[in-house]
Amino acid sequence: MVLKAQGGVPVRVHDVADVAPGPQTRQGAVTRDGKGEVVAGMVIMLRGENSRDVVTRVKDAIPALRKSLPKGASLNVFYDRTSLIEACIRTVVNALMEGGIFVIIVLFLFLAELRTALIVVASLPLTFLATFLVMGWAGLSSNLMSLGGLAFSVGMVVDASIVIVENVRRHFAQRHEGKFRMQVAVRAVEEVARPVAFTVLIIGIVLVPLFSLQGIEGKMFAPLALTMIIAMLSSLVIALTIIPVLSDIFLKQGEEKEFAFVRKFRQGYLDALAAARKKRAITLGVSLLALVAAGIVATRIGTEFMPPLDEGAIAVNVVRLPNASLEGSVSVAAYVEKRLLGFQEVATVVSKTGRAEISEDPMGPEQTDVFIMLKPRKEWNAGRSKAQLVEAIRKELASIPGIRPSFSQPIALRVNELISGVKSDLAVKVYGPDLEKLKGYADRIATTLTGVRGATDVKVEQVSGMDQVEVALNRQEMARYGINVADVNEIVETAVAGKEATRVVEGQMRIAAVVRFPEAHRGDIGDLGSILVPGGGGGKIPLGRLAKISTVEGPAQVSREKGMRRVAAEVNIRGRDLGGFVAEVKGKLDGLEKELPPGYFIEYGGQFENQQRAMRRLAIVVPIALLLIMLLLYLALGSVRDSLLVVLNLPFALVGGVIAVWAWGMHLSVSAAVAFIVLLGIAVQNGVVLVAFFRQLREGGKSVEETVMTGCDLRFRPLLMTALTSFIGHLPMLYATGSGADIQKPLAVVVMGGLITSTLLTLIVLPTIYDWFESRAEVRGDKSGV
Repeated sequence: MVLKAQGGVPVRVHDVADVAPGPQTRQGAVTRDGKGEVVAGMVIMLRGENSRDVVTRVKDAIPALRKSLPKGASLNVFYDRTSLIEACIRTVVNALMEGGIFVIIVLFLFLAELRTALIVVASLPLTFLATFLVMGWAGLSSNLMSLGGLAFSVGMVVDASIVIVENVRRHFAQRHEGKFRMQVAVRAVEEVARPVAFTVLIIGIVLVPLFSLQGIEGKMFAPLALTMIIAMLSSLVIALTIIPVLSDIFLKQGEEKEFAFVRKFRQGYLDALAAARKKRAITLGVSLLALVAAGIVATRIGTEFMPPLDEGAIAVNVVRLPNASLEGSVSVAAYVEKRLLGFQEVATVVSKTGRAEISEDPMGPEQTDVFIMLKPRKEWNAGRSKAQLVEAIRKELASIPGIRPSFSQPIALRVNELISGVKSDLAVKVYGPDLEKLKGYADRIATTLTGVRGATDVKVEQVSGMDQVEVALNRQEMARYGINVADVNEIVETAVAGKEATRVVEGQMRIAAVVRFPEAHRGDIGDLGSILVPGGGGGKIPLGRLAKISTVEGPAQVSREKGMRRVAAEVNIRGRDLGGFVAEVKGKLDGLEKELPPGYFIEYGGQFENQQRAMRRLAIVVPIALLLIMLLLYLALGSVRDSLLVVLNLPFALVGGVIAVWAWGMHLSVSAAVAFIVLLGIAVQNGVVLVAFFRQLREGGKSVEETVMTGCDLRFRPLLMTALTSFIGHLPMLYATGSGADIQKPLAVVVMGGLITSTLLTLIVLPTIYDWFESRAEVRGDKSGV
């Protein structure tokens, strides 16, 4: 390329500069297992795609990519998201199958007839088949939460079939002169169809408000709620159509069979009910005391956003000083990798320092994300749990000077960063205009956080400590030579950072041609001072005469949020609940907040931000669910008094759930809150069936005492079976240990605990209150001459 021609002699670029291929300035690097640098590729999924399908397609493309690699290069996968997906699905499928087996055992023990039990059991596969068909039609994928909805409802989808089959069997045991079997079956179904249909609809309607959840919790629990609604409605359709036909074909007419232990259990229950009716005051007093005790216990339960999901891997964010070079960070990462490979549970370690060319994950060269892939649990021989392994790794890394590690998991690390721009569980953010003041306040916050129980990996964003070369222009001196600020800036930019002059096209590649000074002439302040700047009169003036050049400490980064500068103090929380931790932190930072000048304020982000949003939404959702329950109860029973009687079940169901959460040492998370909502629907179910039967007996002319004792006697077995199948169907979730089990466990604990207390209330307290209400109504009727 010719720059100038004088006297017929051309001056080309190579006459005044060295033209050579050179690398772009590196912003990041990847190392593995302490063996040096590697090239890493990250697959980014498009929005709305199915992650398992995308990974499968990528795996299918890998063999072709391997063939195109140069000799000596190999390609292997170090992180596969489908491993976690398959582990979670395996956990919930196991729970689903085991729950189904437990339900079958309970049905046989209480029905005492193989035919009767098999008819009810037949509703399980039919319901799941119908559910999968609807899920496929609706485009709902099989994942942890959708299959979790099936596992969660495995004991509930047989409830409608239990009530119908048991009632048909009871009618077949009675004499019905001049009636065909189908007429008897239809009559039996008509008796319970309305309450059964409304109880299933109530459970389905109660789940609808869950679709209003936002953010991560909405993405997680919407599939669970939708799957449960589909399963419950499918079970109702099957119970009202197929089950009566199967009962008519296979059930025998004759006396009902019953195992001796069930008969003794029922007799014991009837004796207990008679005693409770005689001593109503004591019965109601004990119930109220239990309610008060649960309220006290509820105040002592910690809160959190979601139980942690074990991803089967560990991610460590390692931060060095802001001045750390990329080469230094790479050497430290390699050293860390070698130390980590000393743990026998570790399969491979990959460290990603800085950022890639396409900056989907912007980091400076002083930051490294270390991904620790673990071996399968069956190969762990040291006897450590994952939490103990993390603690051991923490102690190992603490002995390495100059680094600041923060522990998380690969997906959790990214989720936290997406939520609040930080990679920790909790971020205390200080907003304001002055960066130095913000840094001071953040340091004080970090000191406070360190003193709070449960705080680990406390750190403050590195906003200072970066050495910079400052060129302070002397405008008067520049004016003497007719030089503008823009001219100086352009020359300094070209000399030091380089400036793109053009682009070279080679095939499909476009390569930037960058002009910059040689390394020897831009290495220190003296070299910068000798750069010649063209003056207005044609002369060349050294930059050192036009500006003061010095090395100063400048900001390493300036973070902005909500249109304001902010600095965050970050912390991970271990060994205690998030809500209690934040409450304690707020109390200790109250004095600091009062000191803040106008224009400065504090906010709390991270997982706490999610929790607050979810709980605010649930505070609206739960009252709506209660109103929907009341409306459907009135439609089902046709009486405000009977509806209120069933609603009495709800607080006592919550009693069991609260006590169960406390007894298991769990925190009140969004999972537990969703379980409480589901529990409201389940708790209503048996109450509706019992009160509706009481209404039929009263309309048949029976006295209050006969109604209560006969109704409880005849409905004892189906009520207990529905409660037990729901209870034992959740049991596998309680002892499951695989990936995803921690998300499902609060659901099972709350429902199982609530079922115990709500069943006791339905069988003991509800009939007692019904007896009291109806007796007083009869007395008032007699006094008025009715």
